[in-house]
Amino acid sequence: MKSDLEQKLEQSGKMVAEALEGARAELAELNQRRVHLEALIAQAEAMQTASFGATGDRPLTLHAAIAVVLAEEGNRWMTVRELAQAVNSRGLYRKKDGSAVEVGQIHARTKNYSHQFEKNGPNVRLLVQPETEA
Repeated sequence: MKSDLEQKLEQSGKMVAEALEGARAELAELNQRRVHLEALIAQAEAMQTASFGATGDRPLTLHAAIAVVLAEEGNRWMTVRELAQAVNSRGLYRKKDGSAVEVGQIHARTKNYSHQFEKNGPNVRLLVQPETEA
């Protein structure tokens, strides 16, 4: 027969486990919301870029252009080649000399902006914070 203390400890352990599960679910939901908001922001930035001449705003930086593409693609893993093609075909970024962005630039920029992008070989996506971080 379990003592009163043993029963209380067992019950509290179950309550903590349930609360932890709920907190993890809430955090996952917040992370999904963050990714969605990042996508909306990226789309808004892309719209501003499209009207660059009329508004006087500066054009997107390369890393912002990459983020726009990834956000519009649902933050799926994309190769640097796919990203270069998408940035160029959408006209989101041009080098100072007016030429198209190259694959090597995508590699370099995503490596240098490791706080914004996650890389796995030639594959890139927006950095998604682990669920353990707030």
